[in-house]
Amino acid sequence: MLGAIAWIAGRLPPPTDNPPIAAPEQVTPANAIARVQAGGLHTVSENILTLAIFIFGFVALLVLYLLARNERASPFVLRIYVITILIFGSLLVVANAYTTNQLAPVMGLFGTIAGYVLGRGDRPSEPR
Repeated sequence: MLGAIAWIAGRLPPPTDNPPIAAPEQVTPANAIARVQAGGLHTVSENILTLAIFIFGFVALLVLYLLARNERASPFVLRIYVITILIFGSLLVVANAYTTNQLAPVMGLFGTIAGYVLGRGDRPSEPR
């Protein structure tokens, strides 16, 4: 049955309303040097995205602070702060990374911290 479906799908023509995405703009070395000297290889839209993520993260942390300012910070509240910072930090790294070589180590570090914070529950300490 699956073989017949695969055979039929292989015989269908490609869709005409789904053109391939255009290749990214090629930057010559001379243009790259000019862009770096002018301030970087990021476009204006990437800078706006980074600024929007930063502002939204700052507002989220401000709202969390305003909600928890009247009571003593419990471990749960501190976990919420750390997770919020990690989420928006990850988004900022993704928005600013040039290649996966820059992205992968930071994502691994953020994942390690998040795993530690979430896995370190309120376990009673047992004497050994």
